[in-house]
This record gives sequence, structure tokens and C-alpha cells, in this order.
Amino acid sequence: MMRVNSSERVVRGVKKAFVAMGGALACLALLAGCADKPTYDVDYDQSFPFAEYKTYRWYDDDHNSRESQYRRYNSSDQRVRNTADQELMQRGLRQGARGQADFWVNYHVTKRQTQKISGQEQGMHGGVAAGTYGRSVSVGYSSGQSVKTYEDGTAMFDVIDIKTGRIVWRGVAEGRLKNNMSKADREQLTITVVHELLKQFPPK
Repeated sequence: MMRVNSSERVVRGVKKAFVAMGGALACLALLAGCADKPTYDVDYDQSFPFAEYKTYRWYDDDHNSRESQYRRYNSSDQRVRNTADQELMQRGLRQGARGQADFWVNYHVTKRQTQKISGQEQGMHGGVAAGTYGRSVSVGYSSGQSVKTYEDGTAMFDVIDIKTGRIVWRGVAEGRLKNNMSKADREQLTITVVHELLKQFPPK
């Protein structure tokens, strides 16, 4: 868990937990539509008194950064926020005034490319087969290896205790991204990912 002793160090420390945004925000919706269902994982401070939490703030609303400026004008960000707000409200949590909330909520989305190489090396190749009527020899030519590129996505939600500056809860979803989704599908699947992540908060 992360610990800092001042608000300035909180900002600097939390930023280190996130990679540059780039164009990755939209992959949150694609994540839920991956070929293989995304995996969800949660890590948290088991000794922390989460039951005392009543109010929260969005981290971006209290800290101005390049990432927050990018997300502020992105429709996907508002969709994520609205969904998360509803999930938290159902758990008895509400947004508080600046300087009066118990914890910050932040999220980050990244995507990375991976390659799968299949096929034989370029050049001549052959084989010998033995059967009832003797042996046969086959010779062929391979034009080279086949390379397929995939995109894997990661969505991460953090709960940061405002008093201590520590990340006390983290939910992570990972999966292979799927392309060619309609806007309606992306919106619905964003709701699914956020719900699956936050349904485990606060821990019991």
C-alpha cells in the first residue's frame, strides 16, 4: 500500500501508479467485449475500517493533471463516472464537498499490443512417410511465419484514503480487446465492467 505524508506527495505518488492516458480510455468498453471474458481481481488493506466511509470525491476533481484534463472532455469518462456513482450510491456512499470527503476514487485504463507468431521458418521443408506400399517423400516451401497482433486491456479502480494518502483498495479487470462494437454495446459493456469491479467495494 502507498503511504505519503503531505498532499503534494499524494499527488505525485498516485500519479506514479498510472501510465500516460494516450487514447486508451475508450478501451474500457472494449474490455468487457473481449473474446475471453475479462478476469477481475481485488486487493485491499484487510485491516482498514471501510465501514467508516460515508463520502467520496473523484480524484480528478481535486487534482489538475494532464490525464484529468484529457478525461474531463471525454464522453467515455462521464459514462464511467455516472456508472460508478450509481454503484457507490447503492452502497450508501455519496459525493462530498471538497475538503470534507473520506476518500478519493480514481481509475485508469491502459492497452498494450501482443503478437502471436505461428507457422514455419521461411524456406524448403519436407518429410518422409512410411506406409503399406513403401515410403513417400513430400517437399514444400513456406513463405514464412504468420504474425497476429492482439490488444490486451487493463482497467483499474483505486480507492485512496484522503487522511493518509494511501491506496487502500484496488480493483483490476484484464482481458483481450474486441473491435467493431456499436456505441450501444460499448455503453452497456462499460456498465458491466464498472459493476463487476465495484460490486466488491467496500469489502466485507
